[in-house]
Amino acid sequence: MPNFLKTENINNDSFSNIYNGITKDNLDNEVDKIFKSSGYKIVEGKVGEATYEKGSRTMRILFGAFAKHFLFKVKSYSSESEVKLTVAKATSGIAGGLVGMKQVKNELVRLSEVSKKI
Repeated sequence: MPNFLKTENINNDSFSNIYNGITKDNLDNEVDKIFKSSGYKIVEGKVGEATYEKGSRTMRILFGAFAKHFLFKVKSYSSESEVKLTVAKATSGIAGGLVGMKQVKNELVRLSEVSKKI
């Protein structure tokens, strides 16, 4: 049974989802599984408050939109009955031009949809 309750905030740069019936640690582990199964690795921080990266910034600069590069900051917060997950873009994708920017936006939307299944 999904623990997703609602999306509190969504815009072009980030989204925040609210969950209940799950602990912060369990949510952090589920989010980490989602990112790692999608090819991301932690480049800064630790599970629960981390920056995840997929692809290479250098390759993105050299080959533009032909090379994938995504960078997202992930943080979770807990209150008495709910856990909040915030995912924000840490790169605009501008090195890939308009196509690269669209790729980053589409990846943020994809992550938002996938995280609703937790």
